Order: sequence, then C-alpha cells, then structure tokens
Amino acid sequence: MGFSTLTESLIFKRTATTQLTNSMIIAHTVEASSNLFNMSKLFYDELPTPLRPMKKNSNSKELVFENPSLDPDEKRKNPGLRSKIKIESANNDGAGRSSTIHNLHVSELAFWKNPDDVMLGLMQAVPNTPNTMVIVESTSNGVGGMFYNMWQQAERGENDFIPMFFPWFEHAEYSMPTPEDFVLTDEEEELKKLYNLTTDQLTWRRWAIRNNCGGDPELFKQEYPSYAEESFLSSGRPRFSIGVLKKWLNEAKQGDKGYLEKNQLVTDDKGYIEIWEYPKPDTHYVIGADVSEGLENRDYSSASVWDANTKQQVAKWHGHIDPDLFANELEKLGNFYNKALIAVESNNHGFTTLNILKRSYINLFEMEKYDEDRDIVTKKLGWQTTKKTKPLVIDNLAYLIREKLIKSYDKTFINECMTYVREENGSTNAQSGCHDDTVMSSAIALFVLENYITNYLEHFETNAMSNSKNDEYIPFALREGEDINLSWHDL
Repeated sequence: MGFSTLTESLIFKRTATTQLTNSMIIAHTVEASSNLFNMSKLFYDELPTPLRPMKKNSNSKELVFENPSLDPDEKRKNPGLRSKIKIESANNDGAGRSSTIHNLHVSELAFWKNPDDVMLGLMQAVPNTPNTMVIVESTSNGVGGMFYNMWQQAERGENDFIPMFFPWFEHAEYSMPTPEDFVLTDEEEELKKLYNLTTDQLTWRRWAIRNNCGGDPELFKQEYPSYAEESFLSSGRPRFSIGVLKKWLNEAKQGDKGYLEKNQLVTDDKGYIEIWEYPKPDTHYVIGADVSEGLENRDYSSASVWDANTKQQVAKWHGHIDPDLFANELEKLGNFYNKALIAVESNNHGFTTLNILKRSYINLFEMEKYDEDRDIVTKKLGWQTTKKTKPLVIDNLAYLIREKLIKSYDKTFINECMTYVREENGSTNAQSGCHDDTVMSSAIALFVLENYITNYLEHFETNAMSNSKNDEYIPFALREGEDINLSWHDL
C-alpha cells in the first residue's frame, strides 16, 4: 500500500529540514535496506534546487546533509544541517549501538534472524525526547516472535507504540472487473457481508490467491489480511471456530477498566479489571480463574466472569500478580458480582490462591473424587485440570463458540481463542509464543455453568439461608468419578 514509501518520506523530510538529526533505516537484508534507502536518494534528486540542503556525501550506506567544502572557515560559517540518513542490515547485531538515532525505520521485523538483541541496541539509541520517531512496519510471519509480541503489547497498551492495521480491501488497486460467469463461494459471500466488499474486490482476491499465493488461501491471509490477527494465523490448526471468532472480533469493544475498591470500580486505563456489564440484582455469575506464578513476561493470572442466564462474558481480571495476592482480587471480584461461584484451577500455583481464598470467601467450587482403593470420597477445592478434564472443558467451549451459544466482547479472549490450536498428538494448547490464560479461565467457568449450574443455584439458596445463622459454609461440590470422562455430547 506504499507505507514504506510514506515512512521514508517522513524520515527524509525531518532529516533534510532539521539540523543535527540522525536517521536510520534497517531491514531484514542488505538488499531490502538499500531499496528503502534509494527512495531517500530519489527524494533528494527530485527536490527543486532551492529546497535541496547541502550534501557532503551520498553513497550506498549514508546520505549526509552538510557543507561539502574543504575550507574550514567556510564550513564554520555555514556548516549546513549536519544531519544524515544511514542504512543498516538486521544481520549486524551491533547495528545502532553507540549512536544517537532521532528517526528510526524498522522494516520487516517479523523476518529478522535475531530481532531481540538487535532491537534492544536500536531502542537504546533513540532518546526519549520530543521530535524523535520509531516506525516498525512488517508483514506478519506467523504467531510468536518479537514483532507479534510487540503488536500484542501495543494492542493491550503495554508499550507506547500505536498499533495501526490496514486491511487489503482498503487498497483501491486490489480490484478487477468481474467476469460474467463469476459465482461467489460461501466463504466469499460471508466476506462480502462481513466487510461490505464488492464483487470486483472478491474477483481480485480469487485471482491473487491463484497467482500470488500458489493457490493457498492461508498464504493470502498472511500477505493480504482482513484483520490484524488473521495475518498471524499462518500455522497450527485452530481448535475453535475462526468464522465465529472473526465476527466477535469485529464487534469487540473495550469495557470500563480499573480496580475494585470497596465494592466499586475505580476507573484506570491501566487497571487489571475490565467490565462490559455491571452486576444486576438477582443474577447469578460464575467466575473461572487460571493462576500463574506472577512473573513479568510470563503467563498471566486471569479470571473470567460469565452471566449464568445470558451466557455472556461480563468482566475479566487479567494481569501479573503473586498467587496469594490474586486470592484477594478474586474475593473482591466475586463479592462484586453477587457472591459469584468461583472455580479456581487448582493446579500448581492455584493451590496457594485457594488456600488464601477459602479463609474468607463463601462460594467456592469444590471437586469430589472417588478413591476406588479406599472406597471413600475425597474433597478438593477448585477445578483440577488433568488429561481427563481438560478435553471436557475445551470441547465444551468449542461447542459453545461454534453454536454461538455464548458471547464475548473481550479482545484478549477472542485473540487467544484464535491462536489456540490442535497439536499433532491430538492435544490442544496455545500456539508457540501465545497465551491461553483467558481461554482456560473461561473454559472452566463455562463448563461449570453449563453442566452444574442448576445444582449450584439450589445449593447457593440453601446455604445462603444457613449462612445468615452461622459462618460455616459448605462449598458447592462436583463429584469426579467414572462419569467425568463423558464427552460434552453425553453431558
């Protein structure tokens, strides 16, 4: 669409009109960097003579705007801009180090061989001062990697880059006359309605798949995506219905963000809680919780709140926090949503969260497990994810999404669903470089909601009355025995 040209023009204008300005262009290969750099040379050559700054040097590596005179007195009187545009290749691990860069163009970051180390050096070279600029533009190259992570962080507001995505159908050139015998496929009909496309645009799309992408529609999605996440979905087999998730993504919206204090939301754009629908009187809610160890740059702790009547996600908690402190947040979230039933995944760090939470919260989900050897039933707080129970909750979530029986406006949850895949061995997990925290928290909540909500409501009402007389509360229990291995069809 010409965004590389646009970026180079912005950098050229800033460098060719401002004193003491250093700019750098860096792409995945020397050839790609040179192609971008040649635009700057062309801009200079095409400028009217009165607008051209003095040029000291122009070679394959740099364009220097400075007085070319060898006379030191003349240079002292009229030094010129003393600004320059330089190119580098991402194959140079030391690119940009020991420099000051005011304008940086990073091209095709998704295809760099060693992006983490090179970008670390480059970003240290850009001062955090006014009139500096960093533009990262790239075609996607599957899920995972530095470019994908930077994009996800920008979308979540976790860095200061502004995410800008432009779908293929916004480009006027991606259109061609429709033949008389052209008949739309079901997929094309859906795209036409979803994005308000013309048949001429869909004619070009079919031509581009056949001629530009080797007949592979998945490669078209990578090179000519319709929405940002589609461009990353180039590998793996999505477990959930991408068609439904696409529609959800188009309707996704940000809720009210903040923190819960004294049973009220204190708004804060960087808050861990996001609310799409506030609690309603006489409404029951279920919360699923996935607990992480709380370290930055690792998995998140996540809690998903679902309305038991409408089966709509109404809120979430998502962030990095120590497991014991997460218990306090879950308690506040549960109390806020009418003493919601909380089902905490008890694996690993979830035990710490449950151990704290059980001391003060009255409505916790509890599993019962039959011990065949001793012929007794043992109780354990929380939802335990095992080889038997994980397929149950994931299959149930897949069914609910496919049949459109639930609804979410949560972009984080939708994106995680899109990158949750079947592995070759039949297991399901987040694709490499992705997260599944909201997938698991929602899957647990919805399985409990779908299969045990009637028992829960009866149990809740009974204990609510007894609770008014004493503080003892028996958590709601799910018995885990032979029947736990049923498929969702049987359930």
